[in-house]
Parts: sequence; C-alpha cells; structure tokens
Amino acid sequence: MFLMCRMRENYEYDMFENYSEVVMLLVKVRQQNLTEEEEEKVRSWREESPENEVLYAKVMSVEFMKMKMAQRARTDSERAYAKVKRRAQRRVRVRRFCYLSSAVASVFLLLGGWFYFDRMELSGLERLNAASEIIAEGSKAELILSSGECVMLGKGQLDSVWMHEGMEVHSTEGRVSYTGERLCREKCDTEELQYNILRVPRGGEYSVVLGDGTSVCLNSESELRYPVQFDRGERRVFLRGEGYFEVAKDPEHPFVVEVEDAKIEVLGTIFNVSGYAEEERVVTTLVEGVVRLSSDNESVLLEPNEQGVLDKDGHLSKVEVNVFPYVAWQKGLFVFRQQSLERVMQVVSRWYDVKVVFKDEETKRISFTGNMRRYGNFEQVVRMLEMTGGLNFNIEGRTIYITEK
Repeated sequence: MFLMCRMRENYEYDMFENYSEVVMLLVKVRQQNLTEEEEEKVRSWREESPENEVLYAKVMSVEFMKMKMAQRARTDSERAYAKVKRRAQRRVRVRRFCYLSSAVASVFLLLGGWFYFDRMELSGLERLNAASEIIAEGSKAELILSSGECVMLGKGQLDSVWMHEGMEVHSTEGRVSYTGERLCREKCDTEELQYNILRVPRGGEYSVVLGDGTSVCLNSESELRYPVQFDRGERRVFLRGEGYFEVAKDPEHPFVVEVEDAKIEVLGTIFNVSGYAEEERVVTTLVEGVVRLSSDNESVLLEPNEQGVLDKDGHLSKVEVNVFPYVAWQKGLFVFRQQSLERVMQVVSRWYDVKVVFKDEETKRISFTGNMRRYGNFEQVVRMLEMTGGLNFNIEGRTIYITEK
C-alpha cells in the first residue's frame, strides 16, 4: 500500500469528532494497521498545520519510543506492586485505587498525548537509533573570493564585515550579502569583472544577497558564480545545482542565469531553478513575474505557475504546475507528488549527505506522495518511507540499503 496524500485548501479541523480520535489514529499508525480512509484522515490532519506535523514527528521519534518503553517498564512494576497490595488490603481500598489509576490514565491519554504502543523488536530499535544519528546540518558553505582565498561560512561563525573589490561584505550563519555601488563605474567597461563563488556542499544550504539586491537561496550540493559588482550591461550569473531566486527589478539591466545548457532571462521575478548534472535536465519553476527559458535552438516564455523543462536531448517544454512542491525546500520541507522512490532518495540523500543503495531495480519505481520536514533526524524520513509498505531500510554508517520485505 503506497502512501498517498494531497494538499487541501481551507481544510477544517472538524474532520475529527474529538481529540481522542487523533490519539487512536496515531496509535494505529505505529501499529501499521490503518485503513485507507484512516490514512487519508491522518495525512490531512498533518498537512493542516505545522504544529500537527511537529506532534506527528515527535510521536514517531526514537526518543518518544524510548520514553514509552521506560514508562511501560515502570507501569509493569507498579502493576506488580499493586497486585501484591491487593492481597494485603481491603477490597474497597483496592477499588478506589483502581478507579483513580484509570481516571489519571484517561486524562494523560486525552489531554497530554500519552500514547500506548506495541513493543518494538530490538533490531528495529537499533536501526532507528542508527537513523537518528544522521542529522541535517543546515547552513554551511564556502565562499571562494576572486583572489582565490576561501572563507568558510555557516553555523557557529561570528557575524563579520569586510571590504572586497570595492564592496562591503556581510556574513552571518546563514547568509552573505554585498552592499555598495550597485553597478561598476565606467572603468568596468574596460576591466574584467571579478567573480566570487558560493559553494554549498551536500547536507547544507546557504543564501547570498548579490550586489544588485537579488537574493539567492542555494540548496545542497549547489554552486553560484557571480560578479562582485555587475557591469552596466546585463546581470549574468552561473548556477550548478538548485537555487531559489528573488531578482531585484532593473528593466535596463536584464538578469540572466546560466545553468547547464539553459539560459534564463528575467527583469524582476521569483523562480526556482534545478539543474543537477546527474538529473540530466534543467527545471525552471516560475512563482512570480515572467522569464524566458532558452536553449541553443529554441525558447519558451513562462508565466506564474508554469514550469519549463530542458531535457538531456535539448528539447524544451512547459507545463502548468502547482509551484509549492518545487519551492518548499527553502521553507524547510520535502514535498513529493507521485515521485519515484529513486527520485525521492536522490533528493533526501543530497540533503542528509548519505549514500543510497537499491538492492533491486523494481524498488526504485515505487511511487511516493507525501510531505516531510527537512530539519531533524533521518529517522523521521525512514518512518515516512516505510509507510509506503513492503520496504526495509538497513543503515550502515552513512550508507542506506533499501530492500523489499
């Protein structure tokens, strides 16, 4: 049974008669015995709000399982003690004790979200412990200056400011930005432009604000080459991997992104570009404005909610799409809509910096639809994918072996 879900607008929470139904459905998720109707209810509830997704992830986590196992062990001890006590005390007192225990348990169940789960096999717990050690690192990058000097950026660094090629460069944990003259003075017409390179490794992401005010968020395993200062002609940058662009408007100086064999021309707009070499295609998804996607032989004009694709054979096409799944990564989400498991793991492995090995080709073609948080333990991703049914994830270090059950 494949996990299928769809986004719903203006969804009402009254699909559940009361909170206890949420509790019971989450219990059944852990027991893997949901009906199709119940699966749909859980998926819709999760998508209704970030808070619901956070609760779901917490309940499915290894830490929560350990807590419940410890709680069960304590409960078993208390029950054994109560059994001995029943033999020594009068029946009336025993009934009072049992009634009170039941009432307290009900309050915890309905108001505190304390759930009962079946015991997990030790091998399964060890597997999830291994997954919980794989964590997305988040903000990290290296900035290669025009002089060849390399500056490491990311979490833990102190905010800093320095001068470079006439621009003031500000760097923080998650972003580097350039301020100063928006365009070179007249000497740029005769002098060669000075380029910087922002390189984001696997398992990271980082943002840059260019000298013209354009903002670019780079996804894992991506690279942007850009002038420190733009000249007085077009504003041209070079992308490898994936980037989310918010281009500063300047009708007199068109903004151009070159990625693989494609060229994207804009005046001022918001769009996402994915052009990883191993995927053998360039995908441009337009959020706002207008862009022209071109190859050597043809071009297409894109409007909001349209996507242009340049395939490995040089053919250009465009389709109308829901842009959310294609831009959700820079909002902290993985969103997949009827994607093959091979494609899903390609994206996930890039973010968590892991290697994925499929034991058979058929498994690669399993279809998956669902939403997952980008931040947190890899364990949560494993749980989601296992809900597709019929899959085993064997984790050895940073290598994930996927087999059918």
